[in-house]
Amino acid sequence: MSAPVSQSCVDFSLSQRGAHNSVQDSPWDAVERLMANLWATDNPDGLVFLGVAENSILHKQVAARANKNAAVNTNNHLNYGVGPRGSPRLKKALVPFFNSEFRPSKPILQKELLVLPGVAAVIDALTWAICNEGEGIITPAPFYTGLKPMSALRAGGVLISAPFKSVEGYRGLNDVFDPDMNRKALEKTLLQATQDGVTVRAVLISNPHNPLGRCYPAETIREIARFCGRNNLHLISDEIFALSVYHNVHANNATPFVSVLGAGLDECIDSHLVHVMYGMSKDFCATGLRLGVLHSTNEGLIAAVSSISVFGWVPYVVQDVWADVLEDKQFLGDFKLENRKVLGKHCTMLRSFLDQHKIPYYDHVHAGVFVWVDLRRYLRGNSAPRPAISAAGINHDQEVELFKRFLGAGVVVSQGSSFGTEELGWYRISFAMDEQALNLGLQRLGNCLKSIENNGWEN
Repeated sequence: MSAPVSQSCVDFSLSQRGAHNSVQDSPWDAVERLMANLWATDNPDGLVFLGVAENSILHKQVAARANKNAAVNTNNHLNYGVGPRGSPRLKKALVPFFNSEFRPSKPILQKELLVLPGVAAVIDALTWAICNEGEGIITPAPFYTGLKPMSALRAGGVLISAPFKSVEGYRGLNDVFDPDMNRKALEKTLLQATQDGVTVRAVLISNPHNPLGRCYPAETIREIARFCGRNNLHLISDEIFALSVYHNVHANNATPFVSVLGAGLDECIDSHLVHVMYGMSKDFCATGLRLGVLHSTNEGLIAAVSSISVFGWVPYVVQDVWADVLEDKQFLGDFKLENRKVLGKHCTMLRSFLDQHKIPYYDHVHAGVFVWVDLRRYLRGNSAPRPAISAAGINHDQEVELFKRFLGAGVVVSQGSSFGTEELGWYRISFAMDEQALNLGLQRLGNCLKSIENNGWEN
């Protein structure tokens, strides 16, 4: 036990686990300060958030639908109902939705679904059920920034990044989606973890990928599943952006979304080791409603997660909001089409901005609500606007400094180190917001970068 943890135990009469969490860096103080000053038409000097993977482009449609069809009633919303594992109405609506959108090899059954308050809660519960304290979950780099705290803070799991740059034959970010490179990266990471004394229990992927914004090819999913099958590891797939796949005119051969449920894994891995996470947050523009779903055919795992579901009981009125959308096939179809249309439009706006400023980015993006952008040439100590430099010599402080420079200009983006990137100086920029806000955010970003190009860092 470290000295700060020991001191926290004494000073605040905490358990060791409570004290350990109390001394960790928490983002929430900073988030609360920043979110208190958001840009709006009546707050023109507020911050524009281009750093959060939130989809707000159809907020008005979702709000109108919820206000019309999900009023609180005394029959279902003000009592315990059937308990915390998911309302019968929502689970009934989720079955045809999963069978249609995820195209599973075998039909989904209600008993295989659990409803929890967001995918974050699903990750926490899965880690608790799968890992003993100090045991590991491997995830390919770069990875969603929330995976580390979600697997560690309560369950005590250890997120282990699987790097690609050190794998023989590495060519670039496309290798993150290559079957053979994934096998090599995972094997190397598992071997290193074993040598370090860490027992690995699972591999976790984000499909579509966060932060790269691309879908995994089916063969890559099968290769990852074979690796898990050979090593008796769980395969967890976060598919929260499954419906947020849009047309990219620059990526004519974009990989379509294939769920692990429909990737043909029968000969790769036992089905009881495969688990899918989904939620309402991204595809349905409703991060605030906190609705997540776990699918698993593993009866023991479902029972384990069910045992703690009472601590994450989603209000029935919230579940009815989603059920109402899923039950109305016409509304659902129209909503999906409109969402994909606007996502494609806004991604094109961001790409055009980046092309105009000759800023490199991962250009195979066709899913999610963000683009992975290379801003290394703008870091202090580099001579902008020369081509992007090697990652060698770049440090975390330089990334933070550029983040703060953007913040001072009234725009927030996400720095790559938060995603376990192997090349510091990359940033994730989100685009799924009001068009006026997006344009303003890009304008502020462009002005800031132009200032660095023209005047350097000393002014």
